Amino acid sequence: MKILDHKQVRYCNLVQQQQDITEYLPGLIFKNKLFIKDKIFSLEQQKEAQSYGKQKFLDSKGQKEYLLLEDITGFIIWRESDEVQLIKYEQTSKGITSSNLEEIVNKIRGDNGIEIKDRRYLLKVYPKSFVGSELVDWMTKNLSISSEQAISIGQQLIDKKFIHHVHDQHDFENKFLFYRFYIDEDVNS
Repeated sequence: MKILDHKQVRYCNLVQQQQDITEYLPGLIFKNKLFIKDKIFSLEQQKEAQSYGKQKFLDSKGQKEYLLLEDITGFIIWRESDEVQLIKYEQTSKGITSSNLEEIVNKIRGDNGIEIKDRRYLLKVYPKSFVGSELVDWMTKNLSISSEQAISIGQQLIDKKFIHHVHDQHDFENKFLFYRFYIDEDVNS
């Protein structure tokens, strides 16, 4: 199994329709195939992640591809899925399309992006999170936009289910509030 990094894949949002339920999922595109998150492993569990991915591939008799993606927080197994569809958004009033948002997300999560890490506040740890005001600062510097435009893009990232407040209690704000990418949510919790 090949270990990939975030530069080799494209993050996206997917939708899965089951009976009367519509579920929105973070996803990946790799070689024109759609992948959904299957399982998360810590950095110390690389061998377990590889074994798990290989076994899942064998269990599917090669019918489904499995990817092992390494990022700063650990290893994530992604499973090829034909039950999901790529969400395509229309042009918004702010001129941001889903492909623009996906491009922004890839930059935010890239090597020169914001710091996504475990953060502590009032004795509670918030894994794989970032601060809203730090994202605004990063966008104004790296995207050459105003703070107001950065806040608008941050809200669009929430509206389009790329990110959320860690307690889902706030819209996107230029404050010391913790946010997380849905793609970083632990599927086991």
